[in-house]
Amino acid sequence: MTQLERQRTLHDHFEPWVLSEALTRHDLAVAVALADMCGEDDQHLILALAFAVAAPQSGHTAIDLREIREHTLVNAESRSPTRVTDVENLSWPKNAAKWLEDVSKSRLVTSTQSPLVVDRGLIYLRRFFHHEERVAERLTELARASRPTVSNADVSNVLHLSRNQQHAVEVCGRARLGVLTGPPGSGKTRTVVALVADEFVTSPTARVALAAPTGKAAARMAESVAESIDLLSSADDEPIVAAASALQLIVPSTVHRLLGARGSESFRYDVHNPLPFDLIVVDEASMLSLPLVDALLQALHPTARLVFVGDAGQLASVDAGSVLGDIAGADGPIHTCVAELTETHRFPADSVIGQFSSAVLQGDSDAAAHVLDEALGTSALGTSEIDGIVLEMLEEPADVDQFVRDHAVSLVTKASDGDIAGALRQLDAFRVLCAHRSGPFGVDGWNFRAERLLERAEVQTRGYYPGQPIIVTANDPSRRLFNGDVGVVVKDERGLRVAFPNSDLPRVEPVSLSDHATVHAMTIHKSQGSEFDHVVVVLPPDGSRLATRELLYTAVTRARRRVTLVGSRASVLAALSRSERRVSGLRNRLERVQEHG
Repeated sequence: MTQLERQRTLHDHFEPWVLSEALTRHDLAVAVALADMCGEDDQHLILALAFAVAAPQSGHTAIDLREIREHTLVNAESRSPTRVTDVENLSWPKNAAKWLEDVSKSRLVTSTQSPLVVDRGLIYLRRFFHHEERVAERLTELARASRPTVSNADVSNVLHLSRNQQHAVEVCGRARLGVLTGPPGSGKTRTVVALVADEFVTSPTARVALAAPTGKAAARMAESVAESIDLLSSADDEPIVAAASALQLIVPSTVHRLLGARGSESFRYDVHNPLPFDLIVVDEASMLSLPLVDALLQALHPTARLVFVGDAGQLASVDAGSVLGDIAGADGPIHTCVAELTETHRFPADSVIGQFSSAVLQGDSDAAAHVLDEALGTSALGTSEIDGIVLEMLEEPADVDQFVRDHAVSLVTKASDGDIAGALRQLDAFRVLCAHRSGPFGVDGWNFRAERLLERAEVQTRGYYPGQPIIVTANDPSRRLFNGDVGVVVKDERGLRVAFPNSDLPRVEPVSLSDHATVHAMTIHKSQGSEFDHVVVVLPPDGSRLATRELLYTAVTRARRRVTLVGSRASVLAALSRSERRVSGLRNRLERVQEHG
């Protein structure tokens, strides 16, 4: 068979996989090229390699051939629910164990330049295997590097820390690695401020950095920290006041900016040029990808401490990896570096949102269903309000049109009037959150719906317009903009510009942005690290593979005051019964490294 004939045969064989969107032409082209380099032409081997190439785009660091069909169905539904049947009807290999055995024995794994690594039943691209290996080894090294615990009682008193928070400060300070987890409103930021203040009281010249995965999360971190700094500044103790002054000078940045991003994966700071900090605290760590954590760990100064802060109950990173969840869930010595805050102060103790999110987080389906029924009645259709905290459930999308229209019109008005601060505040007042990207339940449909509602209110939405919310969808280090940053189109003296919450970011012309999208609605994954006064959560149908406990918990906890669930009671209960499965070997590897280290 000639090379041309072979390529045509492969094209014909894999075309259904492309048309169903199970794989992209790029995934297959890369797989075919790598297989050629290894001298392999078996179609099942190429298929496994193509899925390994595609895995990081779906958040997985590896593939498990026993689960690959189910994961592909989840991805298909997320992108386009109409493709699910097409994916189900593909010619899947029938014996996953035999498929894995064939891959393991192939030159894709055994040759000198092999692109794949098979470890404990998982298939990795070699690059991601090394990411995971390095991260596990480095985290374990930091966890084993014990240090004298420094916890200043005066700092704790000034910040009114609970016993649980004081214990968390001690846990996160006993080694060079600290991990602080807890739900929104549990006092994580106040605990972090105590941790950093202790560092400054002990070592006034300490170099400290605060960071978060996105510009939005970094801006929120700055706001939260500022509230606690005011308490420290009012102390009678001079070293504590000095610590407050030092904290005030720290401007939280994105992790990419901290590392000096030069491109998608190239950084100024690395193992040969370490970061000049004694302590680095990273907020919203559930959003960190495995490659980014690897880069951060490689760039960490040989004597520096690293503290991850986040909510391990949330969805994992949009990108590849589930690092925070893997660390928090690992048994063994590394668990001694993990502190968990459980009591939340965002909602009143008897708030229905607080009770509901707590039950979902704990995986207690019966309790969550009971809270929902008690709040809304047995029909699960209605509204519950306690102290201004509202949970409501509506079955028809049209029932929330008034919310969507009022918010969008207010955003347009402020942005058109040049009220940039007001527009940015309004941007955080409301958001529609979806599990799907397309289809009747998806982001695309809700963005279209919002703009049609604006047009009915006589707002022109063709091209760019004042009040148009924008989300950056790819890193742009030259502008210090990164995937997930959200801004709004405003009118200023120069015309239309996109303003972002970070005050140190310049306003940019909309047409000059590379990868971006309108974001009246966004996926629940993309909403991580954000808070809104009111969220509308568009639930998937009760048979949806996307409906998971983590998805529902993440969506509900984005709200400060009001949650509107759009869907049925059955769709809520379906989500409570299913947990997200992110393919990663990091948790297992952390436990193995510690056992044999």
